[in-house]
This record gives sequence, C-alpha cells and structure tokens, in this order.
Amino acid sequence: MARRVLAAVEDLLFKSKISETASQLDVEAGFPRNPKRLLEAIHESPPDLLVLDLNSARFEPLALLRSVKSDEATRDVLTVGFLSHVQKDLAVAAREAGCDRVVARSAFTRDLPRILAGRTPDTIDEAGVG
Repeated sequence: MARRVLAAVEDLLFKSKISETASQLDVEAGFPRNPKRLLEAIHESPPDLLVLDLNSARFEPLALLRSVKSDEATRDVLTVGFLSHVQKDLAVAAREAGCDRVVARSAFTRDLPRILAGRTPDTIDEAGVG
C-alpha cells in the first residue's frame, strides 16, 4: 500500500512541489480545498502524514492541529508544518498545538523527498526555526 499524504497548502508553488515529488516517490498526495474536507478525509482514512502551511489563512493550521491532535482517532497522524525561518513565535505556537515537526520553508523544500518518504522526524534539519 502506497504512503498517503494530505496537505493543507494554498500556495500553488508548494502544492506543485509536493505533488511532483509525491508522484516521483509513488506517494499518494491529496489537497482538500478547505478545513472541513480535510478533516473529513483524515477521519475517513488517516494519512501517513499531514503537511501544513503554517501561514495558511484558509486552513487555520493552529486550530486544525488542535482538532487533529485532540481526537483519539487522528492524534497519531504525523504532522509537519512549514513556515518562514523568522517566525519563531508561530513555530512555538505550532508545537504547542501539537505539530510533530516544524521546519523552515527552505528546509521543507530541500528535504521534501525525505519528508514524504516518511523519514521524519529525526532526519530533518530544522534550519534554526524555534
């Protein structure tokens, strides 16, 4: 069974990078359009990984993290959030909300194949975030 990744990402550049890399790795990547659909997809079949753009206005990632991590059926879903390396307060808030790994955008892009392949959290350089 192929790995399955869901992504709460609005940015077309990051969506494209995730989609292309997932395709190369034979990883199924899904991009629900809104938080309601994302939560439905997570509950229907918990993914191996949930990727969050921590700057997303549409997905409200901190609230989404709290919801996923407080639900017994979904709390074990591995989460990786990405943000600008200068957003230290947001990194701390994401960790407090339950994000398993917070990485700078540059580290996320560089390590994307490893992230999607499931080689987290120990092998990712956080590039100074937090």
